[in-house]
Amino acid sequence: MRAFTFPKITGAALAATAVAGVTHQIYSSLTSQFYRPPGFEQHRHTCSSGNIITYYRRDGLPGGPTVVFESGLMHTSVAWLLLCEHLDPAISVVVYDRAGYRKSLRRCNVEYNLAESVGDLLDIIARGTDGGPTYVVGHSLGGYLAHRAAERAATEEKDGGRRAIDGIVLIDPTHPQELVVSQSQREGARGTNAAMKLGPVTALFGGGLLVEKGPLFEYCEGSPYYRQLRREASSHAGWVASKREWGYSYRLMLDGGRPLARLSVPVSVIAAEKTVLDLPEQQKLYDEYVASGAGGGSCRTIPGSAHLSITGGVEHAPLTAAAVQEQVTVWAESAVGTGTGTDRTPEVQAR
Repeated sequence: MRAFTFPKITGAALAATAVAGVTHQIYSSLTSQFYRPPGFEQHRHTCSSGNIITYYRRDGLPGGPTVVFESGLMHTSVAWLLLCEHLDPAISVVVYDRAGYRKSLRRCNVEYNLAESVGDLLDIIARGTDGGPTYVVGHSLGGYLAHRAAERAATEEKDGGRRAIDGIVLIDPTHPQELVVSQSQREGARGTNAAMKLGPVTALFGGGLLVEKGPLFEYCEGSPYYRQLRREASSHAGWVASKREWGYSYRLMLDGGRPLARLSVPVSVIAAEKTVLDLPEQQKLYDEYVASGAGGGSCRTIPGSAHLSITGGVEHAPLTAAAVQEQVTVWAESAVGTGTGTDRTPEVQAR
């Protein structure tokens, strides 16, 4: 082989790798955007923030409870689908993607803050529910957003608005003080912060093709949504949205956030066993979440589960679904018996 041919071959190989990587990124982004959950009806809504949010609804019994699911960081509505399969079909379900994920577009013209996502969630609740009791289930960062949404909804209710949320279930939720009370989580967050800074650029140029994803997605092996979840990990848009949310949340948690507001609705926590075993400080934070509610909440643990498998694992998702359904059913029966949870406007009741 001539000496000058080796650089040419090496350059060609690198170029081919780059092309394959970018092609993989584009394919992953497109399949992420256009995937439609089976059994759900797709809707689009322009929120008061300007964001154009895509949400999906599966109808249950008219006037019955509706559960709205709020995803964690770097996760989309797809992360809830396995759990939703195990819910009673009588319960109406709404899943959606925050601005920047999948088909949801960020059009807000101010710098990102969590209040933006909270407002979008409340807009989707107003648009996507049918007048019966409404409950929000949030995982990880989505749990904190659900709590903030319940706080804001209560304020709007006092100002003459309708009751938007009748209870919240937080699944292994992020707590604004967890980096203050736990040194191990603070150190782990530093690694996450570094990954978030590089993630969007790496994903843009096809880095998702080179990353060994097997260990990252062991938690959902056997799930019918396994391949879709893997593809979404290579989506450039998803990484950009995640970096934006993480950047704000990370600074908030480093400062200890703000005290949890007292809510006028009940709060329950469903914890991953591995979380409370590995991070014993977390149990106190979960208890604080429950205590912030109006009563009627509880904290329970899903045996053997970890932070991701609690919603996406074929072994643990059914157990989590059963816990969510049990809690929602109890609250809904109480709401019907007391006449609360049904104070919806005529416009919403008519939809």
